This record gives sequence, structure tokens and C-alpha cells, in this order.
Amino acid sequence: MKYTAGLLRVANARLVILMLCLLTGPALKRSAAQALCQPKELIILTKSEVIKTLQSFDKANGDNLGIWHPGFPLLHVNQSSPLQGPNVQCSLHFMTQGLEKIKEDQKTDLNPKDVSLDKLFKETIFRVNMLAICVKSVLGGECSNEPFPPNMPKHTFEKKQWSHTLLKSARDYLAWMQHRFKPTSVKERFKYLSGSQHQL
Repeated sequence: MKYTAGLLRVANARLVILMLCLLTGPALKRSAAQALCQPKELIILTKSEVIKTLQSFDKANGDNLGIWHPGFPLLHVNQSSPLQGPNVQCSLHFMTQGLEKIKEDQKTDLNPKDVSLDKLFKETIFRVNMLAICVKSVLGGECSNEPFPPNMPKHTFEKKQWSHTLLKSARDYLAWMQHRFKPTSVKERFKYLSGSQHQL
């Protein structure tokens, strides 16, 4: 627990600096993001945040919700598939859209008084967005065809099942990212930063 809390404090400090970097020029933004973000660490922390949100969601909405079919193809991957920048950006964007829909549904309909759950969703959405920025600075790539926002069912039980399945799919996708991500070596990072400085 102490180790995780330490990682969280360090990651939060880096995320604040990364947000400031978004206000800078493109070349400085690339070099600063590459230097400050630790993708593997941030993937682990984001997955941990999604797991906490899933647990709180199930506590508020009931267990044994089952799986919503057909699921979410953008969050389903073969475990041996390589990490590809554009695909990751599309999947993380889709993940954020889904989390925002669940957050809004919980706040306006199913659990409007659950302030702690709403806060958890806000934090999780923020972290997924920051993960997308961090990973993009390492893998590159743009989501050229942004996915349509996922459609939530209308009936109460189906909404709960849909939301539960999306959270589980997000958790599994981040676990896959953690497994497949190969940290950039110090030498490669130095070469990247040197190239970025020449562009300034």
C-alpha cells in the first residue's frame, strides 16, 4: 500500500506538469511529455483506479449483473497483439466516452446521491485522458477515425449490466497494455529528447 501511495503521489505531480505542458508549443510539448511521463507506471495506476471504480459501482448497483452482449470490440484485444499507437488512442478515447456516460447515468438517474462514486469516476476519466497523452508521447499515432460514443441501453438492469461490462472491459484492456508495454530505454529516450530539442 505504501508503495502504491508513493507511486500515486509521484504520478499526480507529473500529471500536473503534463497539463502545463499542453499550453506550450508542439516541440516543447513532445519533449516535456516524453521526459515526464512514465507510461508503464501510469498504466498500472490507471488500472488500479478503474478497479476501484468497478468495485464501488458494483457495491452501489448490485452484484451478479452478468455480461452485456455483444460487449465492446474496441476494448477487446488478443493478448499477443502488439501495442499500436493509433489503435491505443482510439481505444482510450472510446474508454473515456464510455466512462463519461456511466458517470452521467449514475449522477442523474441510478445513484444521484452517491458523491464518492461520482468523484471516483471523475478521477478515473482524468487519469485515462492523461494516460492517452503520456502513451501518445511514446508510441505516437492519432486516432484517425474516432469511434462513435457507445450507446447505453434504456432499461435499468440493462444499463447496469452495460456499465459493469464496460468497466470490466476497461480493466482488462489496461491489463493488456501493462503486459504488452515495453518501457523505452534511457538511451532511446535521450535520443528522442535530443531530436526534439533540435526542432525548437
